[in-house]
Amino acid sequence: MELFQLRYFLTVAKYENFSKAADELLVSQPSVSKAIIQLEQELGVQLFDRNGKRIKLNNAGKALQERLKSVLATLNNLPNELSIAAGKRQSTIIFNVLAATSLLPDILLKFKKEYPLINFQLLQNKNAKYDLCISSTLPNVMLNNSALVMSEDLKLAVPASSPLALTNAVDLADLRYESFVMLKNHILRDITMHFFNLCGYSPNIAFESDSPYTIRELVSAGLGITLWPEITWGKIQSDKANLLNITNPICRRNIFISWPDDGIKKQEVMVFFEFLKRYFRQRIRS
Repeated sequence: MELFQLRYFLTVAKYENFSKAADELLVSQPSVSKAIIQLEQELGVQLFDRNGKRIKLNNAGKALQERLKSVLATLNNLPNELSIAAGKRQSTIIFNVLAATSLLPDILLKFKKEYPLINFQLLQNKNAKYDLCISSTLPNVMLNNSALVMSEDLKLAVPASSPLALTNAVDLADLRYESFVMLKNHILRDITMHFFNLCGYSPNIAFESDSPYTIRELVSAGLGITLWPEITWGKIQSDKANLLNITNPICRRNIFISWPDDGIKKQEVMVFFEFLKRYFRQRIRS
């Protein structure tokens, strides 16, 4: 199996027409037809249904097309990626972090080990222009120009001294009279308020902060309870607080990586985007 055969296949699959594919590839139609026939013979399956001069991509062809898109995109980008990895190019990525901020140091540390000359301008602004953005939504909300990289449960973080710490699970509706500590002007605040609305009440907010770190410390200090993203915030690194399951309503959120309306223009941004997808897959498995 040759690389050119796979490129020919993707072009034919795009048009479902040998002549149009040959025109785009700047080769003769018989060359394209021969390459596809050889590829089918090597794979042991037909990739197109043929009816006279008309061809149509079949299920086997669709499966191969889906697999090859990412493979060939990676191969096409390889020269640029190697140039970046070899340290021949320096660039700055504008990275807007609206969710999963606690993972940011680990993300950047691991990425910079591979690509030390790629630098970052870090933002936390819903209205900012960016190269890539991490954000979150309710489970039934999808974002344009985005890839879903994770779904996670929201737990209830409570002080170890709280009577709630004696149980493993709670109903959010039963917490009407508890004191909450919550993020202010943060996308997670909007998501958590949705779950309180489902329960028919607004939480009693004893403390607000712009910092997830501060929220975690306030819970550990026994000053209130909060909804806690299970994966992106991780385990509570303290014996002064516990994480409980929320049985009702189901509290979850999605984590997305988004890009601008005009797409990903810089190769180093694409490299970082692929790295982020791998990173979150590993976080889910761990």
